[in-house]
Amino acid sequence: MNDARTAAAGPGLVSKVAHASPTNRGTLPPKAVKVSREEELLRNAIQLFSRGGFRETSLQEIADELGITRPLFYYYFESKEDLLWRIIGHLGDALLEQARPIAAGDETPIRRLVLLAERHLRTLLENVDAFRIYFAERHLLSGKRDQRLRRGERLYHQLITEVITEGQRLGEIRAGDAHLAAHLAIGTANSLLRWYTPTGTMTPEELISATVAYMLAGMQATTE
Repeated sequence: MNDARTAAAGPGLVSKVAHASPTNRGTLPPKAVKVSREEELLRNAIQLFSRGGFRETSLQEIADELGITRPLFYYYFESKEDLLWRIIGHLGDALLEQARPIAAGDETPIRRLVLLAERHLRTLLENVDAFRIYFAERHLLSGKRDQRLRRGERLYHQLITEVITEGQRLGEIRAGDAHLAAHLAIGTANSLLRWYTPTGTMTPEELISATVAYMLAGMQATTE
Protein backbone atom coordinates (compact mmCIF):
# COMPACT_ATOMS: atom_id res chain seq x y z
CA MET A 1 0.00 0.00 0.00
CA ASN A 2 1.40 3.45 -0.91
CA ASP A 3 2.31 6.01 1.72
CA ALA A 4 2.03 9.76 1.39
CA ARG A 5 5.19 11.72 0.77
CA THR A 6 4.74 14.59 3.19
CA ALA A 7 2.80 15.14 6.39
CA ALA A 8 1.22 18.43 7.30
CA ALA A 9 1.83 20.35 10.49
CA GLY A 10 0.48 19.27 13.85
CA PRO A 11 -2.91 20.21 15.25
CA GLY A 12 -4.00 23.64 16.33
CA LEU A 13 -4.20 22.91 20.01
CA VAL A 14 -6.77 24.50 22.27
CA SER A 15 -5.38 25.45 25.66
CA LYS A 16 -7.16 25.90 28.93
CA VAL A 17 -5.23 27.91 31.49
CA ALA A 18 -4.89 26.06 34.79
CA HIS A 19 -5.02 27.72 38.18
CA ALA A 20 -1.82 28.46 40.06
CA SER A 21 -1.32 27.08 43.53
CA PRO A 22 -1.09 29.58 46.41
CA THR A 23 2.48 28.53 47.21
CA ASN A 24 4.02 29.48 43.87
CA ARG A 25 1.62 32.07 42.47
CA GLY A 26 4.01 34.95 43.07
CA THR A 27 6.79 33.46 40.92
CA LEU A 28 4.70 32.18 38.01
CA PRO A 29 5.03 33.60 34.50
CA PRO A 30 2.45 36.03 33.07
CA LYS A 31 -0.65 34.52 31.46
CA ALA A 32 0.47 35.14 27.87
CA VAL A 33 3.85 33.51 28.54
CA LYS A 34 2.15 30.61 30.24
CA VAL A 35 -0.22 29.96 27.33
CA SER A 36 2.68 29.99 24.87
CA ARG A 37 4.72 27.61 27.03
CA GLU A 38 1.62 25.46 27.55
CA GLU A 39 1.12 25.01 23.81
CA GLU A 40 4.77 24.12 23.39
CA LEU A 41 4.42 21.47 26.10
CA LEU A 42 1.35 20.04 24.37
CA ARG A 43 3.17 19.78 21.04
CA ASN A 44 6.08 18.01 22.75
CA ALA A 45 3.70 15.72 24.63
CA ILE A 46 2.04 14.67 21.36
CA GLN A 47 5.43 13.64 19.99
CA LEU A 48 6.25 11.78 23.22
CA PHE A 49 3.00 9.80 23.35
CA SER A 50 3.06 9.01 19.64
CA ARG A 51 6.39 7.26 20.24
CA GLY A 52 5.86 5.53 23.57
CA GLY A 53 2.13 5.51 24.27
CA PHE A 54 0.24 7.48 26.89
CA ARG A 55 -0.58 4.77 29.42
CA GLU A 56 2.96 3.36 29.34
CA THR A 57 4.60 6.73 30.05
CA SER A 58 4.86 7.71 33.71
CA LEU A 59 4.25 11.20 34.98
CA GLN A 60 7.93 11.51 35.89
CA GLU A 61 8.94 10.44 32.38
CA ILE A 62 6.54 13.04 30.96
CA ALA A 63 8.03 15.76 33.13
CA ASP A 64 11.58 14.72 32.26
CA GLU A 65 10.84 14.59 28.53
CA LEU A 66 9.12 17.98 28.61
CA GLY A 67 11.99 19.47 30.58
CA ILE A 68 9.90 20.52 33.59
CA THR A 69 9.60 19.48 37.20
CA ARG A 70 6.58 17.58 38.50
CA PRO A 71 5.36 20.62 40.48
CA LEU A 72 5.59 22.72 37.30
CA PHE A 73 3.67 20.02 35.43
CA TYR A 74 0.77 20.53 37.86
CA TYR A 75 0.91 24.25 37.19
CA TYR A 76 0.09 23.64 33.53
CA PHE A 77 -2.06 20.49 33.84
CA GLU A 78 -4.36 19.25 36.59
CA SER A 79 -3.40 15.60 36.07
CA LYS A 80 -2.11 13.14 33.51
CA GLU A 81 -5.69 12.64 32.29
CA ASP A 82 -6.04 16.41 31.91
CA LEU A 83 -2.98 16.40 29.66
CA LEU A 84 -4.55 13.66 27.51
CA TRP A 85 -7.81 15.62 27.33
CA ARG A 86 -5.99 18.75 26.25
CA ILE A 87 -4.37 16.80 23.42
CA ILE A 88 -7.42 14.96 22.05
CA GLY A 89 -10.54 16.53 23.56
CA HIS A 90 -11.07 19.03 20.74
CA LEU A 91 -10.33 16.75 17.79
CA GLY A 92 -13.82 15.29 17.43
CA ASP A 93 -15.39 18.72 17.81
CA ALA A 94 -13.21 20.00 14.96
CA LEU A 95 -14.33 17.18 12.67
CA LEU A 96 -17.99 17.73 13.53
CA GLU A 97 -17.91 21.51 13.04
CA GLN A 98 -16.17 21.15 9.67
CA ALA A 99 -18.67 18.51 8.54
CA ARG A 100 -21.90 20.27 9.47
CA PRO A 101 -21.90 22.96 6.75
CA ILE A 102 -20.86 20.39 4.14
CA ALA A 103 -23.67 18.02 5.11
CA ALA A 104 -26.18 20.88 4.98
CA GLY A 105 -24.99 22.12 1.58
CA ASP A 106 -26.87 22.27 -1.72
CA GLU A 107 -24.76 19.66 -3.53
CA THR A 108 -26.09 16.20 -4.29
CA PRO A 109 -25.73 13.64 -1.49
CA ILE A 110 -22.97 11.76 -3.32
CA ARG A 111 -21.04 15.01 -3.84
CA ARG A 112 -21.47 15.91 -0.17
CA LEU A 113 -20.11 12.48 0.79
CA VAL A 114 -17.06 13.17 -1.37
CA LEU A 115 -16.51 16.53 0.33
CA LEU A 116 -17.08 15.03 3.79
CA ALA A 117 -14.61 12.22 3.15
CA GLU A 118 -12.00 14.61 1.76
CA ARG A 119 -12.35 16.93 4.76
CA HIS A 120 -12.17 14.01 7.20
CA LEU A 121 -9.05 12.57 5.59
CA ARG A 122 -7.36 15.95 5.29
CA THR A 123 -7.97 16.66 8.97
CA LEU A 124 -6.48 13.29 9.92
CA LEU A 125 -3.38 13.85 7.81
CA GLU A 126 -2.92 17.34 9.25
CA ASN A 127 -3.02 15.90 12.80
CA VAL A 128 -1.63 12.38 12.41
CA ASP A 129 0.06 12.01 15.79
CA ALA A 130 -2.79 13.57 17.78
CA PHE A 131 -5.42 11.38 16.11
CA ARG A 132 -3.30 8.27 16.66
CA ILE A 133 -3.27 9.13 20.34
CA TYR A 134 -7.03 9.73 20.19
CA PHE A 135 -7.84 6.28 18.84
CA ALA A 136 -5.30 4.47 21.02
CA GLU A 137 -5.97 6.22 24.33
CA ARG A 138 -9.44 7.85 24.28
CA HIS A 139 -10.83 4.99 26.40
CA LEU A 140 -8.68 6.22 29.30
CA LEU A 141 -10.81 9.34 29.67
CA SER A 142 -13.61 9.09 32.20
CA GLY A 143 -16.71 10.88 33.42
CA LYS A 144 -17.93 13.94 31.57
CA ARG A 145 -14.93 13.94 29.27
CA ASP A 146 -15.70 10.43 28.06
CA GLN A 147 -19.38 11.34 27.69
CA ARG A 148 -18.50 14.40 25.63
CA LEU A 149 -16.34 12.37 23.23
CA ARG A 150 -19.03 9.71 22.86
CA ARG A 151 -21.69 12.33 22.18
CA GLY A 152 -19.54 13.96 19.50
CA GLU A 153 -18.85 10.60 17.88
CA ARG A 154 -22.57 9.78 17.81
CA LEU A 155 -23.45 13.14 16.29
CA TYR A 156 -20.77 12.77 13.62
CA HIS A 157 -21.92 9.26 12.74
CA GLN A 158 -25.54 10.41 12.58
CA LEU A 159 -24.61 13.29 10.27
CA ILE A 160 -22.90 10.92 7.82
CA THR A 161 -25.80 8.47 8.09
CA GLU A 162 -28.34 11.16 7.19
CA VAL A 163 -26.44 12.10 4.02
CA ILE A 164 -26.23 8.43 3.03
CA THR A 165 -29.95 7.95 3.72
CA GLU A 166 -30.80 10.92 1.51
CA GLY A 167 -28.59 9.52 -1.23
CA GLN A 168 -30.35 6.16 -0.98
CA ARG A 169 -33.74 7.85 -1.26
CA LEU A 170 -32.61 9.61 -4.45
CA GLY A 171 -31.09 6.46 -5.91
CA GLU A 172 -27.50 7.78 -5.82
CA ILE A 173 -26.32 5.37 -3.12
CA ARG A 174 -27.00 1.66 -3.07
CA ALA A 175 -29.75 0.44 -0.76
CA GLY A 176 -28.85 -1.11 2.56
CA ASP A 177 -28.21 -0.30 6.20
CA ALA A 178 -27.21 3.37 6.20
CA HIS A 179 -25.75 3.15 9.71
CA LEU A 180 -23.51 0.27 8.62
CA ALA A 181 -22.46 2.19 5.53
CA ALA A 182 -21.53 5.19 7.71
CA HIS A 183 -19.50 2.96 10.07
CA LEU A 184 -17.65 1.42 7.13
CA ALA A 185 -16.94 4.79 5.50
CA ILE A 186 -15.64 6.37 8.69
CA GLY A 187 -13.67 3.24 9.56
CA THR A 188 -12.04 3.17 6.13
CA ALA A 189 -10.98 6.80 6.48
CA ASN A 190 -9.60 6.28 9.99
CA SER A 191 -7.66 3.17 8.92
CA LEU A 192 -5.11 5.38 7.16
CA LEU A 193 -3.62 6.14 10.55
CA ARG A 194 -2.62 2.48 10.96
CA TRP A 195 -0.14 2.53 8.09
CA TYR A 196 0.44 6.13 7.00
CA THR A 197 4.03 7.39 7.07
CA PRO A 198 5.39 10.74 5.87
CA THR A 199 7.48 9.09 3.12
CA GLY A 200 6.21 7.35 0.02
CA THR A 201 5.18 7.69 -3.59
CA MET A 202 1.95 9.67 -3.09
CA THR A 203 1.35 13.19 -1.87
CA PRO A 204 -1.34 13.66 0.81
CA GLU A 205 -3.77 15.02 -1.79
CA GLU A 206 -3.16 12.04 -4.09
CA LEU A 207 -3.74 9.70 -1.16
CA ILE A 208 -6.97 11.49 -0.24
CA SER A 209 -8.28 11.31 -3.81
CA ALA A 210 -7.48 7.61 -4.16
CA THR A 211 -9.01 6.74 -0.79
CA VAL A 212 -12.23 8.62 -1.52
CA ALA A 213 -12.52 6.92 -4.92
CA TYR A 214 -12.25 3.47 -3.36
CA MET A 215 -14.69 4.37 -0.58
CA LEU A 216 -17.38 5.64 -2.92
CA ALA A 217 -16.94 2.84 -5.44
CA GLY A 218 -18.59 0.54 -2.94
CA MET A 219 -21.39 2.95 -2.06
CA GLN A 220 -22.64 4.34 -5.34
CA ALA A 221 -25.76 2.81 -6.81
CA THR A 222 -25.09 0.81 -9.94
CA THR A 223 -27.11 1.24 -13.13
CA GLU A 224 -28.46 -1.72 -15.07
